[in-house]
Amino acid sequence: MSAARVLATLAGYALVVGGLVELGPQADPPMPVLGVALAAAGLLSWVLVWRRRRSGGRAVAVTAALLAVLTGLAVVVALVPPDLPASAAASGLSNAQSARTPGEPEPTGYLTASDGTKLAYFADIPADPVATLVFYHGSGANAGAGYLDFGRQLAARYRIATYLFDMRGHGRSGGRRGDAPSPQRMFADTQAAVAFVKRAHPALPEFAGGHSAGAGLVLNSEDRIARDLAGYVYLAPDFGLHSGTERRSGAANFVTLSHRVLIADVLSNGLLDAHTYAVSFAYTQEEIDRAGLVSRYTPAMALAQDAGDSATVLARTRQPVGVWIGADDEVFDAAKVTAWAAHAPLASTGVVAATDHLGIIDRSVDTVGPWLASHATAG
Repeated sequence: MSAARVLATLAGYALVVGGLVELGPQADPPMPVLGVALAAAGLLSWVLVWRRRRSGGRAVAVTAALLAVLTGLAVVVALVPPDLPASAAASGLSNAQSARTPGEPEPTGYLTASDGTKLAYFADIPADPVATLVFYHGSGANAGAGYLDFGRQLAARYRIATYLFDMRGHGRSGGRRGDAPSPQRMFADTQAAVAFVKRAHPALPEFAGGHSAGAGLVLNSEDRIARDLAGYVYLAPDFGLHSGTERRSGAANFVTLSHRVLIADVLSNGLLDAHTYAVSFAYTQEEIDRAGLVSRYTPAMALAQDAGDSATVLARTRQPVGVWIGADDEVFDAAKVTAWAAHAPLASTGVVAATDHLGIIDRSVDTVGPWLASHATAG
């Protein structure tokens, strides 16, 4: 009987931990009723073991003590300061092909997220638009950091009503810098942005996309937004850590990580360290001050933009997907990116000569614009 009580003690611990995970900020989908039920079942098993403790009590006590020690160690690890090293002085990214922009101007307007956070957007709407585009910036950036002219040119030359959104925690949007309540909240923000633009232009085909990690956010949000969209536009997309599309050198030092924080967050499903800074970008202080860049991310923000299952998402995408990358991209291998994009049944890809990671934003206008216009007409 003592073995049965030890197993019951272990099972109760597993149930309580499982319940807490379901109640955590990264539960997907959120299932609070299940979380409460699991935790309650675990606590009930402990009560029953305690009531029958006459035989095998010592074994149960030792087991409970070991579990308490393990839990204490987990908490202590979570309290250890993050081992986030300083980013290298040089990021490996070239600014030669991107416009030197001042600080982000006042936005066109704000969308209020369901939790009350203000999400800034910059809209360029031609007189007679043929389509709309919701577009997101890359890691640590904002719409004003090199993206505004992209929107202006698409609107003026190809009649695409372009809405550039600042992610929460970036630019003119509200929220703690580089943080989010959870990845799911970021996906809900994307869903709200797409719905907002659809309400503003109900008769027009709508597209969504992003540059670099902004593409990752849209990919992660696809199950929430696909039904409203006619297609996707991805520039130098980050297809996730598992895609193998990153270069082994060049701008490899652009990102530094606190592995301790990221591991604690993933293993606890966000209960530990979800809002501790764990990712650092090698932006210079001058870039941060001038363009309002964000230099650090928490796991909640970083995981929202890491398209960990991009191959599956692309494979089930039934709308057209356009992917463009510069031949001289310092972060991603152009050949690997275009090959990975082929997971999408209706993928169009292009490699722009003599263009780097930031340069693709402006140098893709003359290919993105006609592609959007043709698919808008075809739809």
